[in-house]
Amino acid sequence: MSEPVTLQFYNQQHFNQAMLIHDTVMGGRSKGNASLMSENNGVLFVGDLSLENNGGFASIEFNLAQALPKQRFQQVVLATVADGRTYQLRLKTPFIPRGVAYVAEFKTTADAQRYAFNLADFQGRYRGRALTNMPELHFKDVQQVSLMLADKNPGPFRIELYDLQFNQ
Repeated sequence: MSEPVTLQFYNQQHFNQAMLIHDTVMGGRSKGNASLMSENNGVLFVGDLSLENNGGFASIEFNLAQALPKQRFQQVVLATVADGRTYQLRLKTPFIPRGVAYVAEFKTTADAQRYAFNLADFQGRYRGRALTNMPELHFKDVQQVSLMLADKNPGPFRIELYDLQFNQ
């Protein structure tokens, strides 16, 4: 059995690009910023979710710097500290159309947590709508990872992202 693969969000050798994508692309008014937390090797994603002008989401997307090993990963584990809100872990592969993602929701706590997800936890979504007939997800094919807040509750948010571990 191979070792787990751990990707640290602050490490540019693991993620070579991070982009903020909010509902402003469609006229919404949500805000969010990301910054490196050098004292504890994480990425802080904070902002304010707004439902004004048909808004309601804020996200940060990371591109993997290198392809994952071609192993049969069974689980992905996210290490984070958050604010008690429900976030989405979103995975993208080259085998799905632009805008589509494999999505798993998770309710956070204010304590440091490791959230474990299996392949069955992810469903295909496009603009909040469930999709059927998606290609089968294989964690080894993931090229982008994002965290999205779209819980329909306006107000401030805060999530600290540490690492993502792929396990066999």
